[in-house]
Amino acid sequence: MVVNWKKAGRIICISLGIIALTLGALYTYAWYTFNKKYVPSEREYKTRVAYIDLQKALFTDGFAVCDSTDIIDYYNTAKGDSNSRRTQYSSNKNGLRNEVLSKYVNKNYDDAGYLNFRFIVNCKGEAGAYVIHENDLDLKSKKFNADLVNQLLNITVSLKKWKPNFLRGNERDSYMYISYRIENGEITEILP
Repeated sequence: MVVNWKKAGRIICISLGIIALTLGALYTYAWYTFNKKYVPSEREYKTRVAYIDLQKALFTDGFAVCDSTDIIDYYNTAKGDSNSRRTQYSSNKNGLRNEVLSKYVNKNYDDAGYLNFRFIVNCKGEAGAYVIHENDLDLKSKKFNADLVNQLLNITVSLKKWKPNFLRGNERDSYMYISYRIENGEITEILP
């Protein structure tokens, strides 16, 4: 049996070409899927999720952040730095809870869900720029009784004893939130 090396070489070259094209197509498809397919082309987000627009937030008169280009999350700390501190209420969570519950009055509300107040604690420990989010217990958007919302907003704004985040030797501005879990008008939990 005589082997035609020219014909065999062509078959090998064609086979290698088909394999190269297939691998190239798979690579291109994978690159597109991971880099482009799920990237939104409309409504691209230009700010981070925690961002609070000072022009639209409540209680911003007289409130100023120390560095609007570097507002961190309340829980940020530096690993290994024993001096770093999360943003916290001066009398800690139990003190905050006691203060809120001593002021809150259930006026026969029957609401249930999470009433969330996001705000900024600046580097001086001052709070401002409040945003309200209202959700039912399944975290779907809902509207609470307006009087209940106003009462808890005023109580939350009255909390003045904040310790700002301390990170890498500096007091820092930070995004903070308080979430009230409400059942039948009663506060059953305060987060974080």
